[in-house]
Amino acid sequence: MSENGPYNQPPQNPYGGGDNSGGQPPYGAPNTGGQPGYGAPTGPGQGFPGQDQQMYGGGQPPYGGGPGYPQPQQPPQPQGGGKAGLWVVIGGGAIIIVLVIAVVVMLVTNGNNGTTVATPGGGEPSASAEETAGGDDEPAPEPDTDAAPAGEPPYSVPTEPCDAFTEQVTSDFLITDGGNKSVRDENSYCDTLDATPPEGNASDGYASFEVVYQTPYSAADSVEAATTQFQDTVEQITGESEYSTLYDADDVEESKEVELGDEAHFILTKYDFVGDLIPQAVLLVRTSNMTVQITYQLHPSFTGEDSAEDLVLPDNVEELMLNAGADALAVVGT
Repeated sequence: MSENGPYNQPPQNPYGGGDNSGGQPPYGAPNTGGQPGYGAPTGPGQGFPGQDQQMYGGGQPPYGGGPGYPQPQQPPQPQGGGKAGLWVVIGGGAIIIVLVIAVVVMLVTNGNNGTTVATPGGGEPSASAEETAGGDDEPAPEPDTDAAPAGEPPYSVPTEPCDAFTEQVTSDFLITDGGNKSVRDENSYCDTLDATPPEGNASDGYASFEVVYQTPYSAADSVEAATTQFQDTVEQITGESEYSTLYDADDVEESKEVELGDEAHFILTKYDFVGDLIPQAVLLVRTSNMTVQITYQLHPSFTGEDSAEDLVLPDNVEELMLNAGADALAVVGT
């Protein structure tokens, strides 16, 4: 046996070194004769594919390659791929931005029920700003001249006359308590002496407010008797009646008919309160057989810091009295 193995062949250098005078040529070496070796060209169109191809697509050259072996070439990169991807990204981002803007607009519009929102520094004020601009200077609500009793005539006096002290009445006349009531067969009333004087008067004075419901003494269900009673009361408060012991016709500032109920009369005058002539507003309202009288008076302070001559009723006292009359009329028939 040969020292080179069981096959009596000369030593081989698998990497192409040394003398190879017989056997197969080393990997990658020229084949000058005999059988073709691995990786060696044997002629046109034979062996591994041409040099433009590579074994591992970007790795090391094949075994036996060297400085003279053709270097592998990178496959050509697509020229338009990068720009197309960029446009896709830009387009997708634009769509997302449009959707976000649409959602924000929808939320803002639904949040204020379609009201235009004023932009800072200019533009038209919003509807809510216009509604709250008046604040405490807002005028009193217009009197409800169409107010009507709750039931059908003939009426009896209400058993809860203090229901006429509504939230609006309490606010308009600065009433600080719920009133005191009295109920009889032919009249019922609610009054208070615990009302704050309006602006322009001494703070330590007080005001009184009263609502009286009355049916005729002679015939409670009679409309004619109620009409006569209504006219007699107007004459008494205006100082035109022989029974006007507490009123003087010369003190009447205003006396006129107003629209409320079947007939109504507003009077602005002075009332003799224990020798002091104090300002008084009266509203008389008749509905069928029922007469309603609302009286508002101002009183000087007990300390004597002001006098009756200094007392002044609010400028809009007629509107306040008409509102109170409408609320009082709504209690009739309950």
